[in-house]
Amino acid sequence: MVRQALDASAPLPELADDQIQQILRHSPRTLEEYRLARITEWSQARYGLDKRFTKLTLLVDQGPDAQGARWQAQQDSFDDLRDVLGKAQEPALVLLGPPGCGKSTLLRRLELDLAADALRAADPEPACLSFFVALNRYRPARPGEAMPAPRDWLAAEWARRSPQLPALVELLQAGRVVLLLDAVNELPHTDEADYRERIGWWRDFLGELPAGTRTLFSCRSLDYSASLSTPDAPVPHVRIEQLGDAQVEEFLTLYDPERGTALWQQLRGTPQLDLFRSPFYLRMLLAQVGEGDECGNGGVALSGKAALFTGFVRQALRREIHADNRLFRPGALLESRDHARIISRKWRNATELPVRGPLLPALCQLAYQLQERRAPGEASRVRVLWDDALDLLGDAQGAGPQLLHAGVALQVLEEQFEDVFYVHQLLQEYFAARALAATSHAELAASAWRADEISPTLEKTLAGLADSDPLPEARTTGWEETFVLAAAMAPAPANFVEALAAVNLPLAGRCAAQPEVILPETLRGRLQQALLARSRDPSADLRARIAAARALGELGDPRFTRCTGAHGDYLLPPLVDIAAGSYPIGSDEGLYEDEAPVHHVKIAAFAIGQFPVTNAEWRLFIAAGGYADERWWQSDVAKDWRRGDGTAEDPKQVFRELSRFMRDNPTRVDKLHHDGVITSEQAERLETISQLPEDLLEGMLGLVFPAGSQTQPTNWNDPAYNDPAQPVVGVSWHEARAYCVWLSAQTGQSWRLPSEVEWEAAARGQGGRRYAWGEDFDTGRCNSFETHIRGTTPVGVFPSGDTPERAADMCGNVCEWTSSADHRYPYAADTKREDPERKEVWRVLRGGSWNNYLNLARCAYRSNSLPGARDSGVGFRLVCGGP
Repeated sequence: MVRQALDASAPLPELADDQIQQILRHSPRTLEEYRLARITEWSQARYGLDKRFTKLTLLVDQGPDAQGARWQAQQDSFDDLRDVLGKAQEPALVLLGPPGCGKSTLLRRLELDLAADALRAADPEPACLSFFVALNRYRPARPGEAMPAPRDWLAAEWARRSPQLPALVELLQAGRVVLLLDAVNELPHTDEADYRERIGWWRDFLGELPAGTRTLFSCRSLDYSASLSTPDAPVPHVRIEQLGDAQVEEFLTLYDPERGTALWQQLRGTPQLDLFRSPFYLRMLLAQVGEGDECGNGGVALSGKAALFTGFVRQALRREIHADNRLFRPGALLESRDHARIISRKWRNATELPVRGPLLPALCQLAYQLQERRAPGEASRVRVLWDDALDLLGDAQGAGPQLLHAGVALQVLEEQFEDVFYVHQLLQEYFAARALAATSHAELAASAWRADEISPTLEKTLAGLADSDPLPEARTTGWEETFVLAAAMAPAPANFVEALAAVNLPLAGRCAAQPEVILPETLRGRLQQALLARSRDPSADLRARIAAARALGELGDPRFTRCTGAHGDYLLPPLVDIAAGSYPIGSDEGLYEDEAPVHHVKIAAFAIGQFPVTNAEWRLFIAAGGYADERWWQSDVAKDWRRGDGTAEDPKQVFRELSRFMRDNPTRVDKLHHDGVITSEQAERLETISQLPEDLLEGMLGLVFPAGSQTQPTNWNDPAYNDPAQPVVGVSWHEARAYCVWLSAQTGQSWRLPSEVEWEAAARGQGGRRYAWGEDFDTGRCNSFETHIRGTTPVGVFPSGDTPERAADMCGNVCEWTSSADHRYPYAADTKREDPERKEVWRVLRGGSWNNYLNLARCAYRSNSLPGARDSGVGFRLVCGGP
């Protein structure tokens, strides 16, 4: 029946569970039978994949010696891994994404698609043959034996599953095998050094594979997988992109036409929305719509992960009870009163589950003990042998087998061969969190934060990095996500968070920021002040300051005053007063012609934002309908831009001008690279762009900059840039000015962009400092290329880089729009420079960005762009008062 459907290119028919199990228990005698089994297994509903909500980005490894970012995103996007394999010619790739994004599902779907393609082919012999295996099974054949080589272990896994088929080594020699190796970050290991050694074995294994073999790993983060790549054998990454607002709305309305629209309205603009940016969570959410209970939440767990997973477990319990599964009858595993509560759906709160019988406590204890088995800092699922699982339950001869069978029936646990494990890392963390909530054990999350307590030091770490390498994150405990879940279920959340704050302040801030964690305002205020102090503490490691600032952004930064105006809520930013006076403008260093000459400009007193405008501020502009309200878009050009007319033209023109300039000045690229303005990778890219024929250039620009109306910044949904405490980036000059008009209407004050001389006066002072802090560059004072952050940092985490007047991030982090048109010095505040209505005028950008070298971080450096351009290194800062 399955084969007939494939021959007709029809959807696979529905199979009963007993039919599926019969097929899967059958040992395949031919490759055709093997492929049919793979199709049958992965076509089950729980492995479903809707490619309309799959977006994959290919990241190409530029090598450890690249001076730009090592992993460069390609412009093409994909929804099918077969297309990615066709585009990337390298023999190995890594599928990258956080828990819950669908990595394993995508690998399984690839195996299904490859099997179906082979069976539909007139001649299946030359077709690819895939082999899916979970890497957390990688271990010795028997306890006490040495770890097998990857090749030997894979061969043994293949022989155990398919003993009647040719040996794996024979199939590999044919050069048609696609190895699908799931969760490389879950390779069992004892510590970081042990993990690196084992990754090295797999890296060497890739080099041994016959030509034609393709290998696709999955992994949760770049840190775990980057060492698979070598200069001679780069391993590209395929990043799973999270869903944008429009995709979340489409998913909800498509899969639940009756209630999806209302559900989207509940989610839109809320902090909880970010939880639901993957099909995994959206399906779980939709499954609970209409499941009303006595808690008044309508059954829709919008409050957070803990309530969402609790709803999933409640549904599973009811399903098994209604099916009259004997394991769930009142008695051995479920106490009669809990049994009745499950049926009646009468719960005291959104995370309550039955605990009188042994079932749920046992699942929690098993997960907790599995978490304890992990290596330090490891956050992944753990597999154990069946007998080991019984030992962990402490009931090897009693109800243990029933407990494990019940967990499988609930689709919480999975049995595979002799192994037992939670079906998803997130479920393991959820059940472990239930156990942790009752006991706290804050010491499990203890983390060093002082610079002198972290080894290697930041300075040694930076010294050991290749130019392309990002600054590695500080070591974690692996318990972080479990503590976040536990805080939402703790019986005394204030005590839980307070104990955690003593050993891991940023994690306590993350826990407290969850909407469902209700704390006294006094405790919340203390946490905010402590996080603020940590983010500005020079004795704290830079990564600890960043972690504290991120948590502060989630919890709410007290430096920004939340207010309600006529057009919604807004945040009033902290300001720095700049005195009236005559300020030196420009530079005679001779680095760049347009900085000269030095001249003095009289400037009236003004107040400038202490920080660039943050995502937290911009979110309220979006929530207030800022993009839809034409009142804030004052010039005709801005109104056209808001409607979508010409939104792609300015970014395209920037590239056209750049290409033309490089063609007319063929030695300019070498000089820019020599002067430290651009990296070698950027130089190579500029050379390529300058040599493109005009038709090819226009075709490329059309793909990179699609036309149409914009309703959010370009990087709004990118986790690398969208933390509340980070400066908003990817905004045009028109968007920045619209925000100023909106904030002015909200407050009754005059808010605007600074002129370029106001910006320089605030950055340099009347003494004309070279950098915001003084004359000499220091990587510890700003986020520039030399600091290796390779993205924006939360505002204010470089306290030693502040100006004496306390303005932060004037050098590095983001370039900032000014009101001024780009003209040669000396500066004069006339309509030629400061007329906002002038069309097709390049506007001045100030301040070095995270991807600029130190010369560009100088206060006198001038850059420019067309007002419709949007870039991940460009934001803006506000001025209050004045013209």
